[in-house]
Amino acid sequence: MSLRSPTPRTRRVLIASGALLLALVLALPWYATPLIGARLRAMAADRGYDVRWDALRFRWPLGVEVSALAVSRRSGPGPELHAARVSVSLAPRFLRLRPRITWLELDGMNIRLPSASEHDAEPDAATDEVSQGPASPRVRAAADQLAQALLLPARRLPEIRITSLDVARGDSLFARLDAFTLAHRDNGVQLAAAGLLANDQRVPFDIALDWDRDDRLTGHVSFDLLGTADRSSRLEMTLDGRVSQDRRAGVLRIARGSQLQVGPVALSFSGDVERRGPRFRLALEADGLTAERVHQGVPPAVLGPLADLRVRGSWDWHASLDVNVAKPESTHFTADVIPHGLVLGPDGARVALRQLQGPFLATIHVPRGPVQRDLAPENPDFRPLDRISPLLREAVLTNEDGGFYHHRGFNTAAIQGAIAENLRAGAFRRGAGTITMQLVRNLFLGHQRTLSRKGQEVVLAWVLEHLTGLSKDRLLEIYLNIIEWGPGVHGACEASRFYFAKDPAELTLDEALFLTVLVPSPSRWRTRVDAQGALRPWAREQMAFIARKMNTRNVLAAESVPAAESLHVELRGAAAALLAPAGPTPPPVVVPGDSVATVVPSVP
Repeated sequence: MSLRSPTPRTRRVLIASGALLLALVLALPWYATPLIGARLRAMAADRGYDVRWDALRFRWPLGVEVSALAVSRRSGPGPELHAARVSVSLAPRFLRLRPRITWLELDGMNIRLPSASEHDAEPDAATDEVSQGPASPRVRAAADQLAQALLLPARRLPEIRITSLDVARGDSLFARLDAFTLAHRDNGVQLAAAGLLANDQRVPFDIALDWDRDDRLTGHVSFDLLGTADRSSRLEMTLDGRVSQDRRAGVLRIARGSQLQVGPVALSFSGDVERRGPRFRLALEADGLTAERVHQGVPPAVLGPLADLRVRGSWDWHASLDVNVAKPESTHFTADVIPHGLVLGPDGARVALRQLQGPFLATIHVPRGPVQRDLAPENPDFRPLDRISPLLREAVLTNEDGGFYHHRGFNTAAIQGAIAENLRAGAFRRGAGTITMQLVRNLFLGHQRTLSRKGQEVVLAWVLEHLTGLSKDRLLEIYLNIIEWGPGVHGACEASRFYFAKDPAELTLDEALFLTVLVPSPSRWRTRVDAQGALRPWAREQMAFIARKMNTRNVLAAESVPAAESLHVELRGAAAALLAPAGPTPPPVVVPGDSVATVVPSVP
């Protein structure tokens, strides 16, 4: 059977069709590029943003590349995004006008988040009432974005590659992503990321995860908590759990029994994220812990002084956190240590806990370097607790740790309250450190703001309260004899003489309140008085606030609570000679120190 040659008419039709198809192919970039550009601008405008670029090119067979992309908010402060290059590959979808994205590549990105000063200030409540209401708009927006991101259908997302992404808050680097990839495999997706967190400390991290179609999530995560290149400071963890998404209900669930392995230490966890609220819940458990297993799993560089801590026996640790951003006051936090025959061993070189039971030479860690004070009767500046004014003792307790005599090292109720208040404020306004934690910080750790140091602080505070046999009175006595009240001024006796040229047993209520407001930021004591030594109005408001709180704790009679305008102190000690010359009024701001859990509002 022979094939017939196409007729001249058929050949002309084929040639014309080919020419038309070629013309369409050649013309497609000319038509598609402005349409795509218009679509991008419309999408950004719908969300209140402007978008611009240096070049937008159509890429064959179906893709777009944008050079020097910039996205910014049309009005008011907001995040800004800049990218050297964004490349997108598309694929048509049957009977749909909009193609789907199959590949997304971003290079040289910078995201700038507004600094706290760029937002409208949210005033502190100068009231004794517990504030109510949802989190600040800034926190709600960030929480909504996080919940939405966690609920993205990762197994249906396009393949993604990001290189060199910096996230800054104001002018400070917040995080850096050196590389991120999301790749599809037959049985699910693979995710890999490497970079660093850069808040108060730079913490490099490395993540590699596999999320199978049966919801099993496995992989490894590592953090260098000391921010060095030394592997001995890296915390290595392996992950094996199940994570499921119910996008219709808006819930992501981490199944019970999911495990995080740190050397021989197995940490079980579970939780969920709800779009409504949004609400975040997490529960952690570790049973049968021993000092030996912890030392095997956690590098000595991360343990720090805890590497010298000797304990016998075992313990369980359970913790949970439940935060509803729409209702911060419902925040619930628990943390429990269940000891099983725990006994404190001999003191180590860096953690000499037993010395605290009697007279000892204290090495006090302050930012300018360690100083020493002899906590013994032979030291004329040492004062037993009963020779320090009860007014000063109760004022400091009220402001620093009102639950000191009721908690055992850390205060979960204070942590709940701090989380709620900071969510509502949209900034760090209140800490939850206890006097015991401050004592540990001053005697053994220093004030470096690192994740590892915070963990060491919590552990040592628990040990100090549970295993040493020290009474609360003794802990408070040591604290009041070592804390800083001014440059080089340590302890209640030195402070009373420095400011008022008197013994701490002789302090008046006004003087005790004044010394108390200095504890959060002792180096800024001069901002609370003018050049003549008179209290500034906002300092008087802070002092009056503490007095009112003392009354609610039943340690100050109602008739003794002073009005702010009646408060007065006269500096007669060495401080009087150090007053700054007359000049502009310093800003009325209380800067909370890392060692402080203050209830004092900043009153303008």
